Formats: sequence, C-alpha cells, structure tokens
Amino acid sequence: PARGPPPRCHCTILISLEIELKLWNRIIMSLPNVPPHLTIRILYSDENVVAIDKPCDLRSVPGHANPPPLEKKRPRQTGTGACVGEGGGGSRRMTSQEAWVKAIQLLSADEGTCIPSNRSDGNSSSGEISMEEAAAEKLLRNLGSTANPACVPRKFETFVKYCHRNSKRLLPSFSDLHDSRCNVESKKEREPTQKKQKCDKSSQQSSKGNASSIMRIIAEISYAKIQSKQQPLMNLPKPTEDFESAIGQLRMLGFGDHSNCAPATTKGGGHNSLQTNVAKLHVVHRLDCQTSGIMLVARNRSAASTLCKAWRERGSVQKVYLAHVRHWPPYHKQKVSEGTIDIPLAPSRTERIKWESRPLSEGGKECETYWKVHEDLDNITAKNDEDGASQDSPIIDKRGIILELHPITGRTHQLRIHCAAIGSGIVGDSLYGDSPIAWIGDDTTTRHIDEKPGVNAKTTAGTELPNTLRLHAHKLTYPDPNSGEKVTLDSPKMW
Repeated sequence: PARGPPPRCHCTILISLEIELKLWNRIIMSLPNVPPHLTIRILYSDENVVAIDKPCDLRSVPGHANPPPLEKKRPRQTGTGACVGEGGGGSRRMTSQEAWVKAIQLLSADEGTCIPSNRSDGNSSSGEISMEEAAAEKLLRNLGSTANPACVPRKFETFVKYCHRNSKRLLPSFSDLHDSRCNVESKKEREPTQKKQKCDKSSQQSSKGNASSIMRIIAEISYAKIQSKQQPLMNLPKPTEDFESAIGQLRMLGFGDHSNCAPATTKGGGHNSLQTNVAKLHVVHRLDCQTSGIMLVARNRSAASTLCKAWRERGSVQKVYLAHVRHWPPYHKQKVSEGTIDIPLAPSRTERIKWESRPLSEGGKECETYWKVHEDLDNITAKNDEDGASQDSPIIDKRGIILELHPITGRTHQLRIHCAAIGSGIVGDSLYGDSPIAWIGDDTTTRHIDEKPGVNAKTTAGTELPNTLRLHAHKLTYPDPNSGEKVTLDSPKMW
C-alpha cells in the first residue's frame, strides 16, 4: 500500500494530546509541597481514564500519615467497653460502623444540634436558622429513635435515598417533603384534554423536582453533621496530604477525588460546604508504594466497571514489569533466557502484610509468571572495564540482570515472591529479598543498614544496596472502555 503521512485530523489529535500532556506535567512540577523525586508524570488522559507514571516511594492512594507500628497494635475489643469520646483518651478504638451508630445516637440525644449554615446569599441573617437546617435537626433526632440505627447507610448517595424513602417517619411535620407522588393528582381528577394533561405533567415534574432537591439538601446537612461527630470517635491517625499520594496529586490537578473518600466537609457543617458534585477517581489497579511505573485510573463509574471486568478476564490486559536481580540460577547456571514460574501463593499465617508459597492442597492459589532476560548488566560492566579500567580500580561485584516479567495472574506480591523463590530476589526488596533492608532516619535519607544490629551496609563501588525497590511497571496494554481497541502505554525504568 502507498505510504504517506497520517490524516490531518489524526495529526491534529496527536499534537493536541501531546501539548495537553506537556501542560499537565508542567503544572504538576510547579505545585507546592511536591518534591521533584515524588512527582507523578501524566502519560495519557481522556474523558474515561488517566494514566500516570508513578515514582518510587510514593503511595498510590491516600492513607494514614503516621500509622502505628504493627508490633504495637492491640487486638480489637468486642465487648462493651468505654466509648471513645472527643478527647479520645484511654479508651478503645471504634470501628467505622460503631462510630457511625454512636454518632447518630449522640446527635439524637443532643439538644440544639443545628449549626447555622455558611450561606452568603444574604437571605438569612447570622443566628437565623433556615428551614433546611431545622428539618435536618428534626431528622437527626428521629434518626436516633430508629429501631436499629445500624441499618442507616454510611454511603452518601444511599443515605440520601434512605432519607427520601423514610421521609414520613423522619420528618412527619414536613408533609410537602414526603413521597414524591404527594403532588401528583389522581387519575380520576385528570382533565380530558391532552393539552391540559401535558401542562399538569410539567407542573407535577417541577414540584417533584423541588421536593427532591430540598430533601437532598436536608440529607446533606444531616450527613455532614454525622460525619463530623463520627471522626473523633474513631480516633484515627492523621490522614496523608494530597502531595503524598498519586491520587492526591491528581486531585491537586483537578481530576477529582478518590472514589473511597467521603464528601468533604468544613468545620461549620453547612450544606454548602458538602461537595457532592466533585468528580470521582476509581483506581483500576494500584502499585506498591516502592514500585514505580504505569498506573491507570478511571474517571467515571462506567469506565471503571468496564476496565475492572477486563482485569478479571485473563488475557484481556497485558502487564510487563522490569526487575533487577543479582543472581538468577536459570540464566547464570543453566543458560536459560526465558521460562515460566508456577508457584501457588497464599496469605502468610504469621505476618499480616506478607504472602508465602503454599501448595494448592493446603489452600494456595494458582499463581503464574512468565519471565525472560531483558538485559545482562554484567556484560555491560565487563565491556566498560575492558575499555577504561586500570589495575588500581576496585573489584566490582556482579551486578546481575534485568528481568522482563509478565504476570499471568495477579496475586499480591506475586513478582517479588517468585523472584525470591527462584533467585536472589529483587534488589532493594525489604520483605522477600536475600538482604532485607532496615531503614533508619526519615523518608528523605539514603542511609540504610542490614537487619543484623551493628553491621553496616557495604559502601564500596558496585556493592552498595539501593534505597529503592528495583521493580518497575514498564508496559500496560488494556482495552479502551468505549471502542474496545487495545491501548498500549510504556514507561522507561527510573533506575
């Protein structure tokens, strides 16, 4: 076929996409409080997904800034102990559901729980309580008198629907807000003319929409107050800042909030401070904090549902990782450059965050990884030594090889455990490697020591331990949520 430049429209789309990505990356580099080595890079963005290049040692999703150490965690109490108050001193930590129920009970027992809203429209003076806030106070009091407050949903949209369905019981004195059919005329009273029926339908829809919008505002105010009362009861650690996670940095760029986070509220608790119309980001697949590379995020529910379904179907999504290992017996001893690892895995019985190899007969899950040698670092080092090495230069240990890993299944820590089972493990792996690293100092330090006390890590050329995990998500191929066509993204390794 005749060769030539692609169509003009295609060139225009590519140029505009490239300009947009450069603009986004320039903006993220100029954001405050974002260290350069922990800055994400946007690889692709459209109305359905956004693909980023995550650096090492950056969280994928928000979490706790300073979580308590694992050895200091106490077992959760199931008895009826003292509840954690707003001071949070000396009492056990509540679960989210327990704190939610307790917050509803406390708000229903309090007198004058209503807080004036922060509206600036000038319709209400300072100290005057609006109709919505008075209705929210009444709703909270009746909500606590429910037979089982634990049945009150904690998700915002479900909470709004719950309040709307039970409006007669929760707001008996507000008859206009009861069922959405309250303003609909009976069939017997309808006018026979078609024109009159159309007018009635339009008026009915408008009245129905007004009642629904008012009821939603009341539910928003009530939800914000329950959340403000719930948070101190759980006694949670301080959450991470936006710049400390990949999703948080996308939020700083205006892409939206994490789908698991609750609607943001302010200290006042007014309904204007509850942001329910913010776009949500759905993490399709996440990377470990120490792993770098491509990370895909859906920008709407439809795209998230389609991509999650593709992730569950084996073969629809292809992922390629690059891993640095020091010693790989199949290659160094048997001279084999590719193969397949089939070792079943299961959660560790002794450590909460780790997995371990376990036979299928004992509860292990099928786990398979295809590997091949991507680069031999020893050959490169040997060539450099032959070119300019002197007799006085120090002896450099074996640097190992770069493996190209294709996970066929997607178990937790699959690649790290498989590499540790066959060879020396991935370089810098503090969980499964041959020489786990115990970090000292803060997050910005590059010092490290071995697990054995009093033994410092080697610092001679070529033998020092890296301060990051040498595992990188190199390529990702996934079906487009709309067209189903294969989309391939790649990212060069950062080490």
